[in-house]
Amino acid sequence: MQYLLHYCKMFIAAAESAGGRAIRCVVLLARFSPAPPYFHAGYHHPEESSRRVNPQFSPGHRAPTLRARLPNSVRRCDTAQVRGLRDALANLKPGTGKTTSAVWLAHVFAQAGNSVLLVDADPSGSALEWSDLAFMDPRLTPSEAAFPFRIVALPSRELHRRVPEIAHADDVVIIDTPQLEDHPGIARSALRYVDEILIPCAPSPIEINRTTPVRDEINEISAVRDRPARSAVLLNRCIARAHSTSDARQALEGLGYDVLGTVVPRLEVYAQSFGMPIGQPGRGVWHDVARELLDRCLPLRAARI
Repeated sequence: MQYLLHYCKMFIAAAESAGGRAIRCVVLLARFSPAPPYFHAGYHHPEESSRRVNPQFSPGHRAPTLRARLPNSVRRCDTAQVRGLRDALANLKPGTGKTTSAVWLAHVFAQAGNSVLLVDADPSGSALEWSDLAFMDPRLTPSEAAFPFRIVALPSRELHRRVPEIAHADDVVIIDTPQLEDHPGIARSALRYVDEILIPCAPSPIEINRTTPVRDEINEISAVRDRPARSAVLLNRCIARAHSTSDARQALEGLGYDVLGTVVPRLEVYAQSFGMPIGQPGRGVWHDVARELLDRCLPLRAARI
């Protein structure tokens, strides 16, 4: 693997010295390194500086649909005076819908005209790999297939200190955290940074039971914050007209959780979306989720998305 890394780096350096654009396979290269630095979908800076610019994303790239933006009101969070919104998707186990939720939410916020930063904090790099695969979709041009927001990989226990070096003041920052049971240090750092923690949960007894360790971590991390983080459960993979959804909501609320009113249905458009560009079908549900998050974040403002 070291030889592969060596020759790939030589190849990329030669391409860059010839005036070419950094090759997108550097994402896969970086994932093999034992301590991955910041890297962006399609771009690796030789000095490993904190700012990353996706070559497929430029100020001229805009989604010409919804134009509402987050209000530029400054409010106090636990680390600094910031604008924008900072959310993390967290759960005890893998395969709960964290990455799917993060990517779809990032798209609807970007579609509304917001500046979005998606942080892939999972060492497996699922969100970053999704971005890379979507960019190579042969049915679309590169500008159409590229994610319309910045994305960085940062599986670091110092995430709460390093993200402020990358994020803009008015960014919507969405963090796809790793599973708590395997990477507690990284997940705790993300929970320390964000304003709201969203817990994706299917309406089943075992999934509901697994939310307890997440809540325990949220309570413990409150000791190093200026104020407790908000948290809510997002019911996902829900079967239409099934009693399991209402039963799960009742059980979660009985345990003291806030549960978002919007539920994500169990649909193929979500289950089969990994590695694909995000189209218009299916965005309505995530638009409603984003609106709820804004309402919880800015209850005194007429925030729209």
